[in-house]
Amino acid sequence: MKRFAYGIILFVLFIVLSHCHTGNENGIPISAFIIDHNCTDISKIPDEWLTQNKEIWMIHYAHTSHGGQITEGLQLLSGENAKYKFYSSYCQVPAAQDGISLMDGQYIQQESYCETYITPDLYWESDYGLNATRWVLTNFKLNISLWAWCCQLDYYSESEIQNYLNKMSQLEQEYPEVIFIYMTGNAQSPEANRYQRNNQIREYCQANNKFLFDFADLDCWYNGEQHLENGIPTEHPQYHGDQAGHTTYESCRNKAKAFWWLLARLSGWDGT
Repeated sequence: MKRFAYGIILFVLFIVLSHCHTGNENGIPISAFIIDHNCTDISKIPDEWLTQNKEIWMIHYAHTSHGGQITEGLQLLSGENAKYKFYSSYCQVPAAQDGISLMDGQYIQQESYCETYITPDLYWESDYGLNATRWVLTNFKLNISLWAWCCQLDYYSESEIQNYLNKMSQLEQEYPEVIFIYMTGNAQSPEANRYQRNNQIREYCQANNKFLFDFADLDCWYNGEQHLENGIPTEHPQYHGDQAGHTTYESCRNKAKAFWWLLARLSGWDGT
């Protein structure tokens, strides 16, 4: 009887886990997830999913200097281990099968130039920026798009963040074949507003099955320890520096590892 009951439990677990891996008709996972400080041990990612990352994803990444922490980290990992090969090009999609392909920046079609410092109004906050994003997604072969905050969350209001969430959702509806990655802002200031706005983004993503790269959470944790200032999670002192993107190379590598984890999850890996 005990063996029978144990078998039933295993069967139910199999069904549940199988459902979690299911994608929609575009291959996009149905259940969303959050990438945070628990998602940085890339030695756990099976090689098959690393290969999938290189073969499947064509990434559009718009950001300012803080967002450059991810691309800097990806370059560092690529130079240290060919398993994590990475290619990027400003306003072009690199043609490569042995590494991640990432288009860095926003091509402003209205004025025919490549912008590499992408503020909110150049991606989602204005009609001008939305049209630039639409043009990029229509004219380049891309299936992932994301935009990174600078320090706007230190002072943006709840309604301004809701506008960000609404505009990202609007783009998702317009481009169902593209996966849009939501992001929290950096945690370099102990501002209560910044923490509240990041939580607003987290809660929205959890409630609405969005894919979230929790940049702020990655800032705050080091070696299993979360750094707090006046009770507010804030960038860990281990990452204080300005080697690249206003932080240390170590922090850049950490975020790059989380980015590989993100892609592997999108490819179908269950993260266990």
